[in-house]
Parts: sequence; C-alpha cells; structure tokens
Amino acid sequence: ILESMSSGAAFFDYDGDGYLDLFLVNSTRVEADSSHHSNRLYRNSEGTNGRVFEDKTDEAGLQRTGWGMGCAVGDYDNDGDLDLYVTYWGPNVLYRNDGERFAEVELGAEDDGWGTSAAFGDVDADGFLDLYVANYLVFDLENPPGGGQLCSGFKGLDVYCGPHGMVPQANVLYRNEGGAGFADMSRATGIDAAKQASLGVVFLDGDNDGDQDLYVANDGYPNLLYRNDGHWQLAEVAAFAGAAYSEDGRAQAGMGVAAGDYDNDGDLDLYMTHFSDDVNTLYQNQGDGQFVDFTAAAGLGGEVRPYLGWSTGFFDYDNDGWLDLFAVNGHIYPQVAQHPSGLRYAQRNLLYQNAGETFVEVGATVGRGFAEEKVSRGGALGDYDNDGDLDLLIVNLNDAPTLLHNLGGSRSNWLGLELVGTESNRDAQGARVVLFVDNGQQMREVQRGVGYLSQSDGRVLFGLGAAEEVERVEIRWSSGRVQVLERPETRRYLVVQEGEEGIVASYVGPADTEDLVARKQPVQIDGRPTAPRYAAGDDQTATDHYKAGVGLYRQGRYQEAIDALRASIHMQPDSLKTYYSLGIALYSGLGRAKEAAAVLEEAVARDSSWAQAYALLGAVYMDLNRKDRAIQFLKRAVALSPEWENYNRLGLAQLRSGNLTAASAAFERAVRQAPWHPHPHLNLARIYERQGREQAAARQRQIFAQLRPVQDQVQRHLENLAAFPGDLESRHLLGEAYVAQGRIEEALATFHQVIAIDSGYAPSHYGLGAALHYKSELQAAITAYERACKLQPDMVGAFADLGQAYHQLRDYEQAIAAYRRALALQPGLQAVRTKLGMAYAQQGDLQQAVETLKAVLNVDSTLVEARDALAQVYAAQGQYAAAIREWEAVLRLDPRYPRAVNQLRLAREKLVKKKAPDSQTAAKRGLGDE
Repeated sequence: ILESMSSGAAFFDYDGDGYLDLFLVNSTRVEADSSHHSNRLYRNSEGTNGRVFEDKTDEAGLQRTGWGMGCAVGDYDNDGDLDLYVTYWGPNVLYRNDGERFAEVELGAEDDGWGTSAAFGDVDADGFLDLYVANYLVFDLENPPGGGQLCSGFKGLDVYCGPHGMVPQANVLYRNEGGAGFADMSRATGIDAAKQASLGVVFLDGDNDGDQDLYVANDGYPNLLYRNDGHWQLAEVAAFAGAAYSEDGRAQAGMGVAAGDYDNDGDLDLYMTHFSDDVNTLYQNQGDGQFVDFTAAAGLGGEVRPYLGWSTGFFDYDNDGWLDLFAVNGHIYPQVAQHPSGLRYAQRNLLYQNAGETFVEVGATVGRGFAEEKVSRGGALGDYDNDGDLDLLIVNLNDAPTLLHNLGGSRSNWLGLELVGTESNRDAQGARVVLFVDNGQQMREVQRGVGYLSQSDGRVLFGLGAAEEVERVEIRWSSGRVQVLERPETRRYLVVQEGEEGIVASYVGPADTEDLVARKQPVQIDGRPTAPRYAAGDDQTATDHYKAGVGLYRQGRYQEAIDALRASIHMQPDSLKTYYSLGIALYSGLGRAKEAAAVLEEAVARDSSWAQAYALLGAVYMDLNRKDRAIQFLKRAVALSPEWENYNRLGLAQLRSGNLTAASAAFERAVRQAPWHPHPHLNLARIYERQGREQAAARQRQIFAQLRPVQDQVQRHLENLAAFPGDLESRHLLGEAYVAQGRIEEALATFHQVIAIDSGYAPSHYGLGAALHYKSELQAAITAYERACKLQPDMVGAFADLGQAYHQLRDYEQAIAAYRRALALQPGLQAVRTKLGMAYAQQGDLQQAVETLKAVLNVDSTLVEARDALAQVYAAQGQYAAAIREWEAVLRLDPRYPRAVNQLRLAREKLVKKKAPDSQTAAKRGLGDE
C-alpha cells in the first residue's frame, strides 16, 4: 500500500525572482543505496524557447532520502521568502528558506506518523502561519497487513492488503510561536480525537465569518470540517454541516480536496475525489457554512465511475470568469490492467468546463495532455510563465511528471494579484479577494494547500472573459483590514501590500495566443484497450445468459455482463429480474444512468408490483437530477415495500426538491423503520433547523451523535470483511455492533457464521449468548454462555452475564456461583458484586447480602445501584431507619433515581407504624407507674 500512494509537488517562487519554481517529492526505494531518490527542486529559468526548469536540489540544500509523500509551502517566519514542509512515512521535515538555500530546522513540527497532505494557515489570525498535518495509517514495513501476502476481494483479484483492517493515525495541528517554533495543539483543540485515515486538507473560510476553518478528506471515513470559533476553539461540524457524507449517507474514499466558488455566489464550495465505482462529490455551500451534495445537479456523476481520483483543483482554465475543475486519475491495483472489466490501471485525467449551472467533461477535446493515460497521483496549479493562465503539473507513479502548459487561457482578459501581508501573515494565506465587473463578481481566497499531497500557486488569478475592465477589487486580509483597488489595470499581475495604497509593483510574462494545449479536437489514442464483449454459445438458454450476466457483474466485468443480460432479454423479454440486473449493471457498473432508466422503465411497465425496480429507478433519476420522476417512483417503492431505505431515499428526493414537510415525513417513517440508523436523524436535524425548530433539531443531532459511532463500526467491519472474508475477529465484532444497535437477528446470523467457521471461537459463543439474552431466550443464552466459559475459562464477561441469566431464572445458587467466578477473575467489578449481593438477598441470606453490598460501598460510596440494593435488604429485614438513610443518600446522588422516592415514602410509613405501638406501650407503662 505504501508503494501505491506516490507523492505530491509544489509550485512556489523559492528565490523571489517572480517566477514559480517546482518542487517534486520523491520516495526512497526499499534498498540499500537510495541516495539518487531524493526530492527535487527545479528553478524556473529563461530558456531559448521560453521557460525551462533546472535542477537546483543540491545547491539549495534539499538533498534528502526517505519515503516522501507531500509538502506544504508558506513563509512561517515572515522573513520574506517561502519555507517548505515535507511529509514522510516517518518523521516530517521543516526547511527554512534562507534566500537561495534551505536549512533543515527542528522547531517542534517533526511528527513521525505516516504524513500525507499538509497545509499552512493562520488559525488564530496572529500574523503567523500555523500548520496542519494529515496522517494516514499505522504501517509497519516489517509486519504489513495480511503478512505481506496478497488479499482477495477487489473484483476477484489478488491485490495488496489495506487500507481496510489497518489502524488510522491521528492528525496534528501546530501553533506557530511567532516564527520561533511550533507548539502541538492537537489535544487542546480535539484534533487528535479523530483517527480517520486522512489524505487531503484545505484551509478555507467556509462560513464567511472571517477566519480560517479546516476541511479534511478521509479515506473510507467521514470527512471532517473544523469550524473555527476563535481562541483555538475548533468544533468538528462536518456531519451537521452536510459535508461528511455523500447525499445517500456514505463515507466515501476521500483522496483529494479543493475549495473554490464555482457558482460565483460569494462562498467556497468543496470538491472531493474518490475511488473507482463511485463518483467524486461536489458540496455546494449554501452561504452559511451549510453544504449540500450537488454532484448530480452539477452533472458530475456517471461518467467518472471507472476513474480513481486523486489530486483536484478549481481553476478557470479558459479565463471565462467561471471556475473549472480538473481531476487526476490512476488506479491503485496494477492487476486491473489484466482484468476483463475494461478498468484501466493507467487512466486519463479529467477536465470539467464550467458551463454555468453544470460541468461538461472536455478533457478529450483539449489535446493529448488530458487524453494520455498514466497512473497519476499529485497535481499542482501554477502560472509558471506568468502569461495569465494556470498551468498544471501532474505527478505520475513510477514515471516522469507531466507538465501541461496552458496556451489558450490568456486569450481572454485576466487579472492576477500577488498579496503581501504586513499585519497579516506575509504570505497572505486566508485573505479573501472579491473582483467586481459590470456583469457580476468573482471571489477567490488565497490558499496553497489543495488537491492531494500538493501545493499550488499562492497568487489569485481572475479570468474576465469578455469584460474589458475591472470596476474594483476588495481585499479582506486575515487581520480584518479591508483594502480596495479602483479600476486596476488588467492583463498583468499586481503586487499589493497590506496597508499600502495603490499598487506596489506589477509584472507579466509573454502572452500566448494559441489554444489550450492543442487544437480543440478529440484525440484518439491508438491501441487503447477496451472491455471484451460477451461470447455467447449457440446452445445457451435465456437462463444461461442471465446466470452468466450476474456472475460477470460480480467479477466487475460490466460490459460483458450487460451483453449477456441483453442476450437473455432478447430470448425471454418478460423476465423482470433480468431487466433489473441489466439496470444495475448499466447504472452501478458503468454509470450509464440514462440507459439504465430506459431499461428499468421497461421493467416496471411490464410489472408494476416490483418494489426493487421502482427504488432503483428513483435512485437513477436522482443521479440524473430529475427530481419529480425520482419522487414519483420512490413513492411507488414505499407503497410496495415500506423499508427504511426507500423512505430515506424518498426523503432525500423531497429535500432536494425543496419540500421540507414531505421530506421530514419520509425521514420520520425511516426512523420508525430503522431506529438504529443515524442518517435519517441527521437529515431530520437539518430540516428542523431550516424550519426554525431548534429544540427538535438539537434532539435529532443528539440521537445522531449517539448512533453514529456504532454504525461507523458496522461499516468498518463490513469493509474489512470484503477485503478479508476469513477474518473471524471482524465478523465477530460486526455481530457485537449489531447487538449494540438492537439488530438482534443480524447479530445471531453473524455469530452463527463465525461458529460455523470455527466452533471453538469463544467470543462468538459469548456474543450469541448476549443476543439470545437480549431476546429473553434465557435457557438458550445460558447454553451459549456456558460454552464460552468452557472454551475460555478466563472470560469474565461470560461468567458475569451467565450469572445474570440464572438470576433472571431465579436459580440463585447457580447465579451466585457464576458471579463469584467472575469476581475471582476480576475482583474490581463492583456492578457484578452488587448483583451478587442481591442474589444472596433473594436466596434468603440477608446478612451475607448486607456484608456484600457494604463491601461495594466501601470501595465506591457513589454507586447508587448498590446503595439502593442495600436499602431494599434493610427494608426486608425490617430495619426501616437504615433503609431510609440509604434511600436518602440515593436521592442525594441521583434525585431522579427510579423507585427511590416511592420506596422512601413506604419505608417512612412503615417506620411510623412500627414506632406507634411502642409509643402506646410506653405511655401505658408510665400511667401504671403513677
């Protein structure tokens, strides 16, 4: 897995000559002599035919071996030159730029995890750049996952193991101590609490409140959004802000991340790249730091499914005033090149042109640069020739990098700004710039850390399209200062210094007048492999074709599956299951949503009673952003099959259409159907918040927060089992998670699966007992518990729960024996000792019960259960005054403790009745004495 990640790159002007230089991160091979695998620094110089890059690694002091990953660029000491931070599998390195040479310095930021992306940003707006470092997984080269052997699971291929089954590492946040060093703020801010295999990171002002928030892309885990509340208070809000999961509630395989205002509405949107057989995700900012998954609505679904995305970025490649998108691609498994699915190991990169409301993929029309297939990873943007359009550097795995020179963007008018902070950080990172022209406005934020493992041009560049002039530019520095430029000159870079009126300097490179990369014509790549077609035998039946199609789909051989299923339909046109399977192959396999919709429409026209087909049709039309059709078919699905998934999907469709009342009704039904699943609660919380129902929203957020960890565990175990089907521990832990969710039937089935594989696996016998115990099948639970105890005599929990089961059956002798066995193994279990005391009492040994419960309270006098039990025993002995003292103590500890109030009242009444005869007797005695 380590060898599949590749590395990143950075465009930055290290020598201050006005031209972007290039830094490439390299990875050392696992071999004795690795000196020639150092990172590389290339100086941007004037050549005979334009700009050229010269290797200055040794002269700059950057010769270093190690398994390099990513980098971050920023002037951390505000001395006027850009410094460099490099992440490694192993200790990271900070380089101080001393002019034309770098010095490796140890200032407290030498994290030794598996560092991936990193970014500088001024969290506290003190004028010094802080540093966030994303970490990936715990990886030991001497003890790799799967013992270094290949694992099965991805489309039936034997591939390297991981990341499933590996332990994620915590990320790190450093506070810049005035340029003199860095202090680890991870624990103080709660950053270290999230261990979620992070790969991408970007600083941005997501909620438009003037400070830097932080977004983190995680591989297979929910993404993170830290809202900056000032004074180093960071609140993780991704789930409630709508940016943790896809619209349908999935944690995706986050690789790269970019932030930009693609719709020119004045706030920063987010774009994420993901694994193949999925879509990259666009989160549209609603203006207040709330995000909506806008992938389908923006036309970014479907065709991307075969691609595995890495670095990405928003950039206006044609300078028309609208931010476009690039996505760098390449699979991680070389074996897919031999797989008949048509998936490619080497893949072309994607270029999405912003057409206003939607994006159109145009990579194949802009020349060989985007049509060439490589195994790509990192990607950085920068105008290296200062001609007014952004060029693109792509890092390729085990191959030379690709530099795509933009030759067409500068044909449109443009304006670039290089900002220099004085009160703010000198690099001006976090500054927000708004440009006004006569037909609208654009917004950019100064940021370098975008994409995957890479750093881009720190200047802001505006494409002006047909606009001849700029009315004004407003700069909001991170210090809070606002600066305005009136009618600035265009077609050049302007240097603006914080607090200085006017332009400090300006510059421009030679203008290019050719088209982008090459003529805008489709490019054909000779010899490009395609997926094989299905070869049908002459004597095959419709059933044979159907079975073949289903089998081919499971192997990931989607085109062959489609051919086989079409052959089956041709022979048997009334087979609804074949239409359904064909719809899945078209939609989930190849992302051909329109074709899938046509096939499924045909299926429901033939049989209007098949809920699965209607549900899939609803999902397909959601992907096509045809909301009304999606709602129509999903309503039919829930009418036929009121499953929680159908109601949840209907709620999403209603929510996307803006019908909050209907959406909340659907989600409420989903909650009733699946009270254990967190996402309907999350959807309800967001709706209630929009409706102004704050208390209801808060309650749903609370429920979501309670349910989410267990559901995340379920998802993690399912993913681990997909990669390691024979992993008994993961299967057992899945059963335990099902029990925690109250999904007892699923739990029972899972524990039985483990026991069928290994009848001597004691934890699953114990888990089986717990699930049966939950169903009140006590005798069967006892059998399972006893089997667990016999297999593993030191299993404390099994003995404790065995005691509880016997206790509930009123077999107090057996209960006492099991409790005592548990306590012999672990004497500190005061909850078990409390139950032991109650068992003694119910057996009739009240004095032993009192001694046992007093022993519990001697260890911990705050245990209300033990104190309540002791009070009950005292009451049974007729010691009402003692019982009253204990129940009064219970209510002091927990005023709402059930039963204590009533029991206390009854004990007082009985004490009064007990005292009354004694008082009368004493009175009579006194009268007689007289």
